[in-house]
Amino acid sequence: DLLIIILVLGTIWSAGSAKTDTESAVRSVSLLYLDELAGRREQVVASNMQEKINVINTALELMNEEDLEDFEHLKSYQAKMKRMFTLQKFAFVDSDGQIYTSLGMQTDIDQYSFDYLNIEEPEISIKNLESADKQVIIAVPIDMSFLGKDLTVCFMEIDMKDMLSGVSMDNQEDGATFCNMYTSRGIALTNTVLGGIAQEDNLLEALKSAEYDTGYSYEAFLQDFSSSKSGEICFTYNGIKETLSYVPVTGTDWFLTYLIRESVISDSISSVSNGIITRSIIQMILTVLILIVMFLFILRQSRKNAKLILEKET
Repeated sequence: DLLIIILVLGTIWSAGSAKTDTESAVRSVSLLYLDELAGRREQVVASNMQEKINVINTALELMNEEDLEDFEHLKSYQAKMKRMFTLQKFAFVDSDGQIYTSLGMQTDIDQYSFDYLNIEEPEISIKNLESADKQVIIAVPIDMSFLGKDLTVCFMEIDMKDMLSGVSMDNQEDGATFCNMYTSRGIALTNTVLGGIAQEDNLLEALKSAEYDTGYSYEAFLQDFSSSKSGEICFTYNGIKETLSYVPVTGTDWFLTYLIRESVISDSISSVSNGIITRSIIQMILTVLILIVMFLFILRQSRKNAKLILEKET
């Protein structure tokens, strides 16, 4: 009986330890996997941004004195640049805040976050940040004159979806990993938060209600976001275990994130672990049965030998 108890407890303990060790190993590999994915995708996004800045500089180099003769020549030049580089808008801003586009003048400079009077280097920002129709604005400082006006900024406007078309932001088919981008204020640039399961529409707000694993905290996460620092957090949101890796995008106040839904992985691990436990129990039962048969055989032989000895003595 003691041997059977030892075998049963030993089997259960070994299977449980194997499951724990497997989950720990998967967590470590997942973090490495997420960091690598996030880092590579951030490089692609940053490269795309720099490419757009280079597009503006190239377009300005193609400009000649004839393009600045009057409004019609300027609009024709802008329309040509839009077609050539597939842009939604290629515009100039003068020192009075007037916007010159290929379709005419605009006075909605207050919708743009760049400072047209004091911009000193290329800036990347978002127009309509709070809506689903987000536009990426890439602005560079210029110094030229047009009909007596000082032009201070040249900028392009691109739809966020078009901007990210070359960057795969699709989720994995198994529903385990999710790629997204957020501003430093937690606003999702792709209009989904935590893979679409969050009730809140802001990452920072959503993570307030999360339960964090040992070694992670909401305060540390906020500190990383405010200081544009990469990192990862492990937490449980609405009963679902998640790991989020985040990397700041160079030249912006954005973060590229990769989320892994550990419940999906844990289910796969559990099925494997349960199979291991089941096979271990079956093996243990077979071992116990063999031991019982051997014990009965030995007992029978012992009785038989004892009977023969008794008969001889008699």
